[in-house]
Amino acid sequence: MRVVPSVLESVTVHAEGALCTRAFVLSPENGHLPGQVRVDGLPLALRTGSLRARVVEGPSGLLIRDLKPTFDVRLPPESELPAEQHSLEAAEAALSAVHSLLERVRSEIAALRGLTPTWPAQRKGHPPREAPLAAMLSLTGFVDSELAELQAQELDLERQHRDATNELELRRRRVQELSSARSVDRARLFRAALLTLSGPIAAQADARLVLEYAVAGARWVPTYDLRLPRTLEEGTLRMRAAVIQRTGEDWTGVRLAVSTASLERRAEVPELKSLRIGRSQPPPARSGWREPAPGLEELFAGYDALHVVPPPPVLQKPQAPMAPRYEEPAPEAADDGDEEQESYKEMATFGGAPGGAPSVSRPPPPAPMAAPKSSGAFLGGSRPSPRRSVTGAVAAAPPSVSAPASAGGGGGMDRMRNKKRAVMEESFDDAPMADMLSADEEGGVDELRRAAGLEPADNLFDYDSLTLAPAASPAQRGRLRPRPTLVSQAMLSFTSVNVQVEVVRLEAQAFVFAESVNTVAPPTWSVPPRDSARHFDARFDAEAVADVPSDGAWHTVPMLTVPLELRAEYVCVPSVEPRVFRTVRLDNASPHPLLAGPVDVTLGDEFLMTSPLPTLGPGETQRLGLGVEEALQVARNTRFEEATGGMFGNSTVLTHHVSVEVANHLSRPASIAISERIGAVPESQKDLKVEEAEVVPPWQKPTPLPGEEVVEGERVWRVSVPAGEKRSMKATWVVKLPASKMLNGGNRRT
Repeated sequence: MRVVPSVLESVTVHAEGALCTRAFVLSPENGHLPGQVRVDGLPLALRTGSLRARVVEGPSGLLIRDLKPTFDVRLPPESELPAEQHSLEAAEAALSAVHSLLERVRSEIAALRGLTPTWPAQRKGHPPREAPLAAMLSLTGFVDSELAELQAQELDLERQHRDATNELELRRRRVQELSSARSVDRARLFRAALLTLSGPIAAQADARLVLEYAVAGARWVPTYDLRLPRTLEEGTLRMRAAVIQRTGEDWTGVRLAVSTASLERRAEVPELKSLRIGRSQPPPARSGWREPAPGLEELFAGYDALHVVPPPPVLQKPQAPMAPRYEEPAPEAADDGDEEQESYKEMATFGGAPGGAPSVSRPPPPAPMAAPKSSGAFLGGSRPSPRRSVTGAVAAAPPSVSAPASAGGGGGMDRMRNKKRAVMEESFDDAPMADMLSADEEGGVDELRRAAGLEPADNLFDYDSLTLAPAASPAQRGRLRPRPTLVSQAMLSFTSVNVQVEVVRLEAQAFVFAESVNTVAPPTWSVPPRDSARHFDARFDAEAVADVPSDGAWHTVPMLTVPLELRAEYVCVPSVEPRVFRTVRLDNASPHPLLAGPVDVTLGDEFLMTSPLPTLGPGETQRLGLGVEEALQVARNTRFEEATGGMFGNSTVLTHHVSVEVANHLSRPASIAISERIGAVPESQKDLKVEEAEVVPPWQKPTPLPGEEVVEGERVWRVSVPAGEKRSMKATWVVKLPASKMLNGGNRRT
């Protein structure tokens, strides 16, 4: 099988997960393309059910017949390991050496401290012995000198131990900060794909194929960059994508695209149900098997005529010189239990006695050949019709006896094994997959019992490992069966279980590691695409190739330039805040929707601020605030008059006078919208009236943008103030209410 190198060409990052596309080229050898190829180096976080492959360029009729995922284990050489791994191993070795030296010095210090003089026991009736002062002083001096030297070494080694521990911690953090595509493990596990080609394999030109797969552990959020001149007359809005990925492979030089669609959503065409008249019937169960072509057994008629299977030879027992013992023959209709008892009786009579004479018994009849079946499933026949005994229970195959026959007892054992083999063949003769398996190849009777059920064995779904049975096997010929293997089934099962457990553990760790990107906090003001996409899905393609390492950090990728129509506006509400605010009206003139996200505003050559941008569909308009304009100053003055009105003085007249003055200190004219609120009369207050007396210049009707709240009773002045000049506005309105009532908060409200 040829292993072909592949190149990651494009990546589409969805709301959660990504769709990767790899391309590879097949070159013909000796005028033929390979029938099977293997693509290695795929990430471990790959979703096996998402593998897709297609032929982009190649001979006409070249198809991909099969595509299977598998695993790839690599042992990288020392040269391919990153420098951080070598540094980590060196730091571990240095710490281990210092630790061993420190432990040895500490043990020597403990041993020296235990060197103390001991006094011998005083003998009864003898005077006390003279103390060896010279020896004691010599021992004390030796201990002091050695302890001083060892304690100095201990202090130095403790300092080295702290430095080595800090160095090891630093190296471990460096390794953790590495990209997940650059694993530091000695043995690395990858995913791989096996492709089987069919069609015109004989070709002289190269064939280009594409492999697609989905991976977990990738996210993106939209961000924007708005650059405006000082005049706020024009600007450029660029869309960017903040991408984070920990898929296990670096995206280097790929064509990047982002999408709001979900990878988990099914995109299949629904199957419409038909309406039928009549009694309701359950839908037929779908099956992966199909009936074989009619006349399958007739294909082997000529083979059976030329190759007549002789009956098995009958082994005659050697006769002992002594006279044979008479034994009544078993009846013809004896059941299995009687024949087994007869066999065990023969073994007990002649098996263990040395020099015993064998009994004269009839040789077992040859086992009849299984009659060929006229119909059956493609992989082993149709559904079984289990053979039942008198009590109605399904006949089960008893376990075969594989113990060697002892001297003199071979006849009984042979008959018992032949009988049991015949029972097994009859019991499983109609099983769906029994004729594909044999006891020696697939684990004996346990495998046959599993095949006798309605569900086929797992290994029968691996069609690449199946082969056509030879014609010499009447019960299996014309049908598929697993290829025989030279490896012991027990050893293979044990190895596969161990490998499968290890692979499942590593794969689960890879998915947990990939899903950890969901816990990383996004940039400020960021909104997930699925939350701001409303009811549509959009895709954005980057204008240039991009690099996104698999390190679990946010990376900003420029996507596209959005054509916008910008209009600068100055807004002021002097009754709330006597300052003028800069705003820009954004009209989305592109066919792309602009999702909600943060926008970095640059005014001239200076970064101004970061503001949240709401979702802006094609053709929609939004207002973006840019902070306070200090060059525009506003002053608001109010005057209030209260009087009694009406014929009998039964009403109160409240007159409000408001004057606003705006000064423009900019070098250009400024269009300013100044908002005032005169209050609204509720429908329940019929005796309350608000009348506008004098307004210069006239008020204009407010026009709120989509998403902005409508303020009841709002009035707006829209004035254009030339550079270096001032404009004044004034308004007067009257509020009439009954003398027995007053306004909430006092009548002097303005």
